[in-house]
Amino acid sequence: MEKKGEVRVFLDGLYLRVIDDLITAGYGTNRSEVVRKMVHDWVMANIGGFHGLMQYSKKEK
Repeated sequence: MEKKGEVRVFLDGLYLRVIDDLITAGYGTNRSEVVRKMVHDWVMANIGGFHGLMQYSKKEK
């Protein structure tokens, strides 16, 4: 498995509001966790779940 890397993102107020509302709703405990879960959910929905992610990881760069 690859190491984790840091990604720094600057967002406008409305996006931060959505993320903060998701924290309040229990989707995550902090902004980083919410964004990480959002990315994970998007990948699972758009790459074809775990199987699709494994196929994607085998592609040559």
